[in-house]
Amino acid sequence: MKDNYDFSDAKQGRFYTKPEDMVIPHYLKPSVEIALRTYARRKGKTAEELLEAIVEKELALLEAIG
Repeated sequence: MKDNYDFSDAKQGRFYTKPEDMVIPHYLKPSVEIALRTYARRKGKTAEELLEAIVEKELALLEAIG
């Protein structure tokens, strides 16, 4: 490490990402991911498209439940 660093050109918040702009990664058990990809392939969709549709429907159900 250096004894001194020059921060005269630094910009505060340059690499800040608002929480609402962050992408949430999804991690699935291998067996679930295989089943999802298989079903998505049969439907002519990507696994990501199918997963998004499933999550949207689940969120709608949660809203309906209260």
